[in-house]
Amino acid sequence: MKKIFIILISLFMILSLSACSDDRKKEETVEEEAAAEETENADMENENSEMEGKILVVYFSWSGNLDKMAHWVAEETGGDLYRVIPFDPYPDDYNATADRAKREQDDGVRPEIDIDISEEQMSEYETVFFGFPVWWYDLPMSMWTFLESYDLSGKTIFPFFSHEGSSNGANALSRIKELAVGADVRSDDALSIRGRNVEGSKSDVIEWIDQLNY
Repeated sequence: MKKIFIILISLFMILSLSACSDDRKKEETVEEEAAAEETENADMENENSEMEGKILVVYFSWSGNLDKMAHWVAEETGGDLYRVIPFDPYPDDYNATADRAKREQDDGVRPEIDIDISEEQMSEYETVFFGFPVWWYDLPMSMWTFLESYDLSGKTIFPFFSHEGSSNGANALSRIKELAVGADVRSDDALSIRGRNVEGSKSDVIEWIDQLNY
């Protein structure tokens, strides 16, 4: 009887240990699955956050003023920087460039441009910082080409520009609204800097970006 009792006790202990081991394994499996799911959700949230916050800084520059401004904007926002370049470059001479710009505007010319952004890439951007000089009280025609080449609907556009007297942007800001169909063009938040003051305006650009919470 004593032997039988010892055997039964041993069997009971073995079964108990086995059950505990199984329970422990189940708990570890559940914890591992929960940890994996949490990591996956965090990765998805980070990916969505990056996608939602993706910023484009696009600009046209002839004198170099907008090149400086756009680089400062990109540095402060972390945005992807792209320059709109006409296939047919404008002359180095100011008067010759001004004359050509006026002819293009009068004739409604859309100059061909070189910019390496696909439609798929453009769809990823939520915010666009849009830089240009005011030419003949309006956008340079190369920027008309850009705005008409892409679907910007649903995007938020912040204009920034240089000028030589048209501090309010003249017709340029309303032109962006006209051509960027479906976009939220934040004209009231536009940055305006006189051309001769651009060189020393980095702090103004940084302050502007800070005020926009970017």
